[in-house]
Parts: sequence; structure tokens; C-alpha cells
Amino acid sequence: MTQPNRKSDAIDKIVADLFKTPTARLEDHHFTEPKPITCKWCGSSDIIKHGIKEGVQEYLCLKCKREFNTLDAPYGMRSTVEQIGNSLTNYYNGLSLADVAVSLKETYNNPVDRSTVYRWLIKYTEEAIKLFQPIVPKVSDHWVADETAIKIDEKLYWIWDIIDIDTRFLLATFLSPNRGTREARILMELASKRAGKVPRIVYTDKLAGYLDGIELAFGADTTHVQGSPFEIGNDNNIIERMQGTIKDRTKVIRGFKTVPTARLILDGFMVHYNFFRPHMSLKDLPPKGQDKTPAEVAKVVRPVKNWTELVRKVGGII
Repeated sequence: MTQPNRKSDAIDKIVADLFKTPTARLEDHHFTEPKPITCKWCGSSDIIKHGIKEGVQEYLCLKCKREFNTLDAPYGMRSTVEQIGNSLTNYYNGLSLADVAVSLKETYNNPVDRSTVYRWLIKYTEEAIKLFQPIVPKVSDHWVADETAIKIDEKLYWIWDIIDIDTRFLLATFLSPNRGTREARILMELASKRAGKVPRIVYTDKLAGYLDGIELAFGADTTHVQGSPFEIGNDNNIIERMQGTIKDRTKVIRGFKTVPTARLILDGFMVHYNFFRPHMSLKDLPPKGQDKTPAEVAKVVRPVKNWTELVRKVGGII
């Protein structure tokens, strides 16, 4: 009598069980397919290869006729959006053009000249001003103004500033060679236009030009409080903190020898200050403990949140 093969029976049972278990169905495309290359400017897939530059494959879009590569870079540029955005951030945080160029070389191994950084600065500062200028912040009716001396090409100028007390939003900044009533009035009118309102109180130092300048701008609708030290509510140090916060701004424009360029960079700094750079003094405002920009406290919906996003937006990268 033949003895049963227990080992063979066990193997047969395992095989039978395997066939009873549902198996994964092999799809026609079970692998990860490469993402098709499309034009970064118009989105068209009607493209052809168009040579290699500096080791990078270039393409030509047959629809919009523009060249591009797959680098995350604005049209016609070799540096990436991240590199350009970080360069602008570093500049407005106080680095010189030369220092920014050194940082690009050390961080990204991207040896660009300071003149290239300067072209980025001018181009994207102009774009930032156009993008943010129409925005009206929700600010209080208590403002504080101040002025700071600076030399441009060995000539003395004055930077005028006016800031909202509650949000720390810098409403206006103004560069002038004089320090009188006309300049004080211009500062007030610029701030009122930006805020879309007239303040109830403006605090200033004892500069005589503010007396008539504020009255000419706002008439009897605004109370002008002069003094030193400034007593604003229960906080006697707000003007000192304001001056300390924007002191680095003088470093930003000191290297420029033409007033029009200095004024452009001042307006660019105002964008950086209001919309991109969180302020330590705002941490105690709701939501408490979080870094916030003056724009966030002023209930502004920002179209972009930093320089890198701005470069991508105006560069047209899809």
C-alpha cells in the first residue's frame, strides 16, 4: 500500500490557496511616466528641442515662438526664481549688492556680477511697486511721523516717514533735499491717499514744518501732537522702535548716487517692510505669538507673500 506523501500534499495546498487569492492586475502602464514638457510661458506642448546652452537643454515653443528650458527661471535668465528672490530679500534686509553676489556664489555656486544683481533689483522693485501700490490697508486714525538725515553723493537729504501706530504699516516714505512745510504736507497727503482716510491724531517731533504742513493737508480734522519724548497712549517708546526697525533702510539706499534710483529703492523697501518682513513688535497682536507683517495686521490679502513669489508671478512662469 502506497503511503501518502504529506510534504507533497502540503505544497499542493499552498499552490491551490495562491490561485484562490486575488492577484494584482497588471496595468498597461504600471510604471511612472515622465511628465510631458510644455512651454513654461504659454503652456503649449507644441515644442521642439533648440540646442544646448551651458549644458542645459533648450526648447523652442512653436506657438508663442519663445525659447525656454526646464529650469525654474524667468524668461531669458539663467538664475532660478529662488536665487533671484533670495537675492532681493537679502538686499532689502541690508546686504550690499556685492555681498549678495558673494552669497549667490557661496550658496548656489552661481557666479553673477553685482551689476546683474542691480538689474534684478531695479526690474523687480518696479514690478513690486506696481503690484502693491493700489492696495489700501485697514489702519487706525493715529499716526506718527519722523524724518532721518542721509547723504547721497555727499549731499544731505531727508527721509520722511509716517507710520500707523496700531498696525505699524508704513503709509508713506519720502526723500527730499529740504526739511520744511512743503515736505511735511507732501508726506501727510501721500499717507492719506494710501490709507484712504484722514487721521484723527498725528504725532511728530518739534520740527516747525509739521505745524503748517499738517494743517494745510488735513485742516481742523486732525489733531497735531508735538513733543519729546513721544507719549502715544501708554507706550512712550513707539517712535524709538519705529526708528530702530527701519534704520537698516538707510543702508539700503546709501550706495546710490542718483536721487531717482534712491527714491525707487525707498519705495521698494516700503513693500518689503509692509508686506514681506515679519515684525517682532507685532507678535503680541492676535493671533498672539505668530510672526506677522504689518500688511497681515492691516487685513490685507497679499497677492504674493515674498520676493520669490513675486519673481515667479511677474516672470510669467506657469
